[in-house]
Amino acid sequence: MRFLTLAFLLLATLAIAESQEDVYYRALKAEEAGDIPLALETFEEALAVPGPYTAEIQEIVDSYKEAMGQPGVSSPKDSAVNPWEFHSYGNVGYWNLYYSKDDSTNESGKELSTSATFSLDYDSRDMLHSFELNLSGDWFIDKDDMPSLDTSAWEASFGLEYSLVGNSFVFDIGSNMNVSEEDGLTPDFFLWAEKYFLRFDKHKFGVALSGYENLDGPLSTAAYVSWRRYAKYGWKSSMYAGVRFEADSISSSDFWLKWIGPSLKPSISYRFKTEISIDLKANLFYGFVVDGPDAEYEKVQKFSASWGSSVSWKPTYVGILLGFDQFYRSYDVPAGYVIDYPEKSIFTEIKASLIWDI
Repeated sequence: MRFLTLAFLLLATLAIAESQEDVYYRALKAEEAGDIPLALETFEEALAVPGPYTAEIQEIVDSYKEAMGQPGVSSPKDSAVNPWEFHSYGNVGYWNLYYSKDDSTNESGKELSTSATFSLDYDSRDMLHSFELNLSGDWFIDKDDMPSLDTSAWEASFGLEYSLVGNSFVFDIGSNMNVSEEDGLTPDFFLWAEKYFLRFDKHKFGVALSGYENLDGPLSTAAYVSWRRYAKYGWKSSMYAGVRFEADSISSSDFWLKWIGPSLKPSISYRFKTEISIDLKANLFYGFVVDGPDAEYEKVQKFSASWGSSVSWKPTYVGILLGFDQFYRSYDVPAGYVIDYPEKSIFTEIKASLIWDI
């Protein structure tokens, strides 16, 4: 009889036991309420529950301990946890495209797009190393309906990327081999480095550097001051404000213009416990020519911007996404100068995608 009673109590306990995600959520709510002792206690409770957020929670606990002048704690299951982890994420989507230029040309088309990333992560406790293989492809269904873009009917990309994430920094470097019908092989390279100098509650403040170069096209570098707010549920956001440098060509000559100017990259999102997420983002740059073929050309200015929004729902490993992105560019050109690009253009993408994260 005693055995049956104990068995019943054990089954009842297992039935009502919280998952790591549930305990993590309680800790975040305590943190939001400003009850730091309860939040820390609940984060440590979440560490004792097996789940996918162990490394993330451990970082939060260690940062609290560091701020309180105490040594970091170790998860009781650390010795049994495999430091290697593999996962994959990507999407398959159908996009409607719209393009207009100089308030006179309006074109539309359709595109099938797919991408997949395969990531191998190694958690060394102090740092997370990620090695990624990125594959993507696009097929413009009715290319001839958008002659102004002069684009390829198809394009594909193969990329390799390495990321290093620590308690107070992020470093990311990679390269893509882009292949298209019209342009053949065009490799590009990118770099991102971010250092956090101050952390308060869910907020991180720091500086960031970025770089990009396409061997057959433009290059850019930027320096930002950064702010991030992180939360698993509720709202999270980021803001990058700084100076950006670009070099590209806007005419048939071989001379490249060099631009410099202010750059702003805000984003905000809200995630519900139902796993529905709403995201908004923008990327703004106003450039002044700092090196042109003559004094008049150096009066050229440009404004390039992108903005977008999306709603996604991913209750398990698979979900759906509906999105909207626009890309706007305008040039202020001295009278008598001719450029190969329209002085004003806007490109719109309306997306419907199947997404996965395994």
